[in-house]
Amino acid sequence: LNSCQVQRWLRPTAQKAAPPPPPPPATRTARKEMRLGSTSPASASSKTAIEANSNTQLRTLYPPSNATNNGTLEVDSTHTLYYEQYNDPVNAPLNALFLHGGPGAGCFPNHARFFSPDHYRVSLLDQRGSGQSTPKGETTNNTLATLVQDIETLRIHLGYDRWDVLLGGSWGTTLALAYAQTYPERVKGMVLRGVCLFRQAEIDWLFARNGGADILNLEGWKEFEKAVGIDADEMTSQVNGSGKGPNRDALNRYYDCLLGRDSALRVSATASWTKWEMSIFSLNRKEKQNKSGNSDSPLLVWDRMCGWSFQDEFGPTDAGETDELATKKAQSLRRFSSDNAPEECFGFGDLTSSTPRTIIDDNAKQHVDARLRKLPPNVTVEQAKTFVPAQAMLTCYYSTNVEYVMGQHRNLLSAKGIERLRNIPCIAVQGGEDAICPPDSALDLVQSWPEVELRIPLGAGHSMYHAEICSELVKATDRFAGIGNS
Repeated sequence: LNSCQVQRWLRPTAQKAAPPPPPPPATRTARKEMRLGSTSPASASSKTAIEANSNTQLRTLYPPSNATNNGTLEVDSTHTLYYEQYNDPVNAPLNALFLHGGPGAGCFPNHARFFSPDHYRVSLLDQRGSGQSTPKGETTNNTLATLVQDIETLRIHLGYDRWDVLLGGSWGTTLALAYAQTYPERVKGMVLRGVCLFRQAEIDWLFARNGGADILNLEGWKEFEKAVGIDADEMTSQVNGSGKGPNRDALNRYYDCLLGRDSALRVSATASWTKWEMSIFSLNRKEKQNKSGNSDSPLLVWDRMCGWSFQDEFGPTDAGETDELATKKAQSLRRFSSDNAPEECFGFGDLTSSTPRTIIDDNAKQHVDARLRKLPPNVTVEQAKTFVPAQAMLTCYYSTNVEYVMGQHRNLLSAKGIERLRNIPCIAVQGGEDAICPPDSALDLVQSWPEVELRIPLGAGHSMYHAEICSELVKATDRFAGIGNS
């Protein structure tokens, strides 16, 4: 028997019977403690609420706390990085690093709450141009390779032998994988959320005509293109069914608006860019917090021993037809790729670009409607001049110059790169309805690196604060710390 068969064999047979009327919460907790082998139902009171939860009872963030340390690192003549640390270094034996998304999103105190304060010393690092790092929104010397080196510089500065856990979300998963492939001996474990490999197909999905996401919100895409002077009628005739490949004209136009010298254009472009991203982010109707605190969607899990399976609070469900259905369900989640050719998503040639794309200020002014170049009534000229929308600017910069910024890390699924990850335990959490970073990349990751445990709450989207995503992340960091029954 393999481990999955053993788990199924040990499943309580009583669960197959018709369930009795729901008991009060305290009784339900006590019954779970008895199933898990506690000597007395009263032992539940000695556990934290988080440790007592099952897979069906969703975990929540640890309590908020204040930073216990912060500092800056001057990493070159341009960039100075800001970092914060949380929890008592004496009582918290494990070192964790949170890697934010974007690029450009920056870190926030809530990011430390995915880790047990009794077990982890948590570091939050604002990447180049992000958060409180300076200069804000700066693109000079800002590539994936430099961000990787910044993590290593921080580790050395803090005096750590290694990171016990890297937790990266969205773009942060790209950075976590690139760092681990460069310094595998410095990473003990990884937790990834909303897997992003920053491939051409992933950029096209969100920011190109005929990329995929444009069809999910056609009216929103029309507004997105119109805001930078692209004709909506022309777009309507070309989107979907036209046989044409992805068109990045809008992305290139936003590049000129967001990174050019015209501050009024930057303000208006930021508004339309953010509106488009949020419209796709919000497509999943279940993104709102689950008020009951219980899981309300199936959990699809990949691990190397069991393959694909649906899971509940006891582990994998019964074998046989269910496993076949789980496998089919996993592949049905793909939006822009096939399961037999993940390399097609990269779209790179043999060489990467040695320089970023040139900003064309006149191109932006020429095409954008004059009305859109006027500042909103509540924004002054001086405010516009100092307005630096770091996330929009850096996301656009990285997306437009993907070959340049990815450099040597442009294929994170390469055999050589994956081989360097083999001995690093990794748990990935992916929303089944994530429309920002669709499940394709997570599925391709486990296809290339089958040692990863991939957990997919099928009704969840992109947000790390979605109840089921949050629960899985907290369980994952607890598992690396050896806490409770996570």
